[in-house]
Amino acid sequence: MKEFAKKTIERIIRYLSHILNKFESDISTGNNFHTLSPTDDAENVDNYIQSLDWALKNKKRIKNIAISGAYGSGKSSVIRTFIKRNTNKDYKFLNISLATFKELKEQPSVPQNGDNDILRLIELSVLQQLFYHEKDNKIPDSRFKKIKSHKTRFLFCYSVGFIALIVSVLFLLAPDFLSKFSLFIIPKKLVPFTHFTATAITLLGLFFIIFKSSRALKSLAIKKLNISNAEIEIDSGISKSILNNHIDEILYFFEVTDYNVVIIEDLDRFEQTEVFTKLREINLLINNSTKVENEVVFIYAIKDDMFLDKDRTKFFDFMIPIIPVINSSNSNEKLLDIVKQNNYKISTDLIDDISLFIDDMRLLYNIMNEYYIYSNNLDSKLDQEKLLSMIVYKNIYPNDFTQLSENKGNLFQTISNKSKYIKEKVLAIDEQIEEKKKQINEAETSKLSDITTDALNCI
Repeated sequence: MKEFAKKTIERIIRYLSHILNKFESDISTGNNFHTLSPTDDAENVDNYIQSLDWALKNKKRIKNIAISGAYGSGKSSVIRTFIKRNTNKDYKFLNISLATFKELKEQPSVPQNGDNDILRLIELSVLQQLFYHEKDNKIPDSRFKKIKSHKTRFLFCYSVGFIALIVSVLFLLAPDFLSKFSLFIIPKKLVPFTHFTATAITLLGLFFIIFKSSRALKSLAIKKLNISNAEIEIDSGISKSILNNHIDEILYFFEVTDYNVVIIEDLDRFEQTEVFTKLREINLLINNSTKVENEVVFIYAIKDDMFLDKDRTKFFDFMIPIIPVINSSNSNEKLLDIVKQNNYKISTDLIDDISLFIDDMRLLYNIMNEYYIYSNNLDSKLDQEKLLSMIVYKNIYPNDFTQLSENKGNLFQTISNKSKYIKEKVLAIDEQIEEKKKQINEAETSKLSDITTDALNCI
């Protein structure tokens, strides 16, 4: 009894702690920290939201919308703010983000097979995020199956139903065999009712089995038939495009769900314009399909230089350019606001100097977050301006900063060779001094013997 009471109290405490954490998460803890993720309460975005709202209202003609801007310009924040402020209940948003992929580095020559593999991985990720976003009961006929987590109550009811079905079948087909294991004798008055109940349970059980089997058989796909030494292979490498191979699944997804605004972010990190072509084709197939009742719009968050020349206007029906919120010319204003709010001992001159290297809001926020942590964990006697300078260097050149602790890197070499640089500079200055002294001596020793004679000679 004590053990049961103990477990009950622990459950109550965990539940109350969970409720308390939910309340505390909504309370602001001050301005010391700033999140690096996109916000859903962006400022000065009314024009962007009006443009996006107009484009969605004209979705009969506009099916592919591009929100373009530089990295860190606030594209995702504009989208999230629009979703939060949206009052049109007809819009059902589905977000797809490929930020988990490793961004491609510029290479002088990339094999064609490598490009194809990367493209297939991108398409696979899009397909996975599309289907893993929805519950299985919303897309029951899909061939993509996921691991299901069943509660104990469901498993208990399932087991009881299965046992009841077996008992009912035995009661109808082999009553004598079942009577051997019966613990009590059914009264004659209840035999008709028992027979009716067993028949009903058997019919329901058979219906359930056939219903489940039909869905299972429907989702099967024959890949290979092997008859003796002959082998027939089906659906192997018909198309290298994963999206094209599963277009029926994609159409089915939009047929049975209400999503009509698909937001695709971070797709431009991989420099693969072919995937945009495929997505545009898929959007066209979805909207031309008589099975899909909704008009589906794709919204892409891309960088300005994703397409060359005029190519991007061929891919999209409407484009919304995002002006960066912060750049190297105005980042000092945001830095000064944070410094004043938190009473940091940082001079305005230093802020003006380091702001030239900060052109991204995420970078700015992360610098100030790290500075707060470092300043509170290190000795307060340290020069705070030097500390902030090191944090800025750490964020702009993280690899070189890491090598500094290993006595490596450019900064370490510069610091180690300080005396050498000073000596070289002193020698250079000394040489200049000696040169100036020679010029002075030559000027002092040079004299005119006869002004008149020299003047006449010149004439």
